[in-house]
Amino acid sequence: MNKSLDVMNDKKSKWRFIWVIPILLLIITAVPKVIGMSFMVNNMEAAGMAHMTFLVGIIELLCVLVFLIPKTRNIGFLLVVAYTGGIIAAEWVAHKPVIPGIVVMVLLWIGMRFENPTFFKMNT
Repeated sequence: MNKSLDVMNDKKSKWRFIWVIPILLLIITAVPKVIGMSFMVNNMEAAGMAHMTFLVGIIELLCVLVFLIPKTRNIGFLLVVAYTGGIIAAEWVAHKPVIPGIVVMVLLWIGMRFENPTFFKMNT
């Protein structure tokens, strides 16, 4: 088998940083929530959560922070994926497009698969 084609077994695959895209998107959406920018408060109001805008932004930043620390990346991944699932659910309930949330989720899963392939192995 051609070693250059076997990216899944390449310990330092260049694809492992694909998670940077969704993490940056989460940071970009968290900061306006924390500082209370009007467009974000309006978006949260449409979902019926205007009173929780600041808290949701803090939770989002904490999830991202836990993910960015290499020693806590596995639990951070689970937190960020759970948060992203909440985004998808909130968008669904508000009758807004869920595709952006799904794209973020897929990129997180793909990036983590390249970052830590053993995370997905089942021990029997």
